[in-house]
Amino acid sequence: METNHLAKQTLQICHAALTQTLEAALTVQEQSQKTMETLLDQSSVVPQEGKRAINDWLEVCRQQTTAMKNVIDEGFRPFNLNTEE
Repeated sequence: METNHLAKQTLQICHAALTQTLEAALTVQEQSQKTMETLLDQSSVVPQEGKRAINDWLEVCRQQTTAMKNVIDEGFRPFNLNTEE
């Protein structure tokens, strides 16, 4: 029984580490996106279609990071990490 509890704790730590790392990446990404939008709005050198392409690229990056978080959550779901014994 002690081994099972230890394994569950280890999985909880791994899940928390992955989730927190992705949350940190999302936060940095959001801040970078805001900075990029501000720079693009103030720049007259970049054409409108270039701005649109950059914004689309940033949105795809955000969606893929969110999708990765969902995959991690689904991968850990069979282990029932949220239930306490």
